[in-house]
Amino acid sequence: MSQYLTFRKLESLEEAQAIQQLLDTHNIPSQLEINKALLDTNLIGQQFDPAYWVKIPSGAFKTAETLVRESIDVKLHEVEENYYLLSFSDEELMEVIEKKDEWGNYDYALALHLLKTRGIELTDADLERIDQQRIRSLAKPDNGNNLWIFIGYLSAAFLGALGLFIGFFMLRTKKTLPDGSRAYAFSDRARRHGKYILFTGCAAVLLWLVPSLFLGIATPVYALLFGVLSLTSAHF
Repeated sequence: MSQYLTFRKLESLEEAQAIQQLLDTHNIPSQLEINKALLDTNLIGQQFDPAYWVKIPSGAFKTAETLVRESIDVKLHEVEENYYLLSFSDEELMEVIEKKDEWGNYDYALALHLLKTRGIELTDADLERIDQQRIRSLAKPDNGNNLWIFIGYLSAAFLGALGLFIGFFMLRTKKTLPDGSRAYAFSDRARRHGKYILFTGCAAVLLWLVPSLFLGIATPVYALLFGVLSLTSAHF
C-alpha cells in the first residue's frame, strides 16, 4: 500500500476541496490535513506554510499532476489587465515553469500559454526534462547549520530535550519531491552529526541514570526515559 504524501499545500479550504473533487472524479484517493504549528509561535515566530495539505498515494503523483494541469483552461481575454505574469519577461516565465512547485496551478498554465503566444512552445519532452532537473535540484540535501549542530551537542550533553530533537530531526527527516519520491533532507555529514547527538544524549542519560538509581531517585528517571522513547518513535 502506497504511503500518503503531501501533493499540494493550499491557502484556502475551497482550493483544497476543489483539488480533492478533481482527484476523486478520476479515482485517486486523497486526504485533507490541516497544518498546525509544531511549536509555539512565541518561540519560533510566525509560520507561513499554507494551512491545507492535500495528500495522495505516492504512486499517483504523476497522474495527479497531469490531471491538475489539464483541468485549467486559460483564456487570455479573461485575464486581468494588470495581472503580474503579463509583465514577465520570457526568462521570468521560464522560471515559473522550472519552479512550478513554488507557483500556483493557474500561474503555471498561464506561463505556458504566454510563452506559446510569444513563439516559445514547450513539448511534453521539454516539460519532462525540466521537471527532472527540478527534482534533482530539490533532492540535494542540506549540510545543516553548524550553530544548531553545536547547540544540539551541548543540549544533549546536559540532558536537554532540544538536543535530542535536533539529533533525531537531522537523522530522520525526509522531504517529499514533486514526483512523490522521498529524499533525506540532510546530507550524510549532517545525518552523522544527528546520530552522534543522539548517542551523546543517550550516554548522558545513562551517566545520570546509574547514580540516580543508587540514590533512589527512580521516578524522574523513568519519566525522562519515557519522554525519550516517545520522541524517538515519532514519524516525519
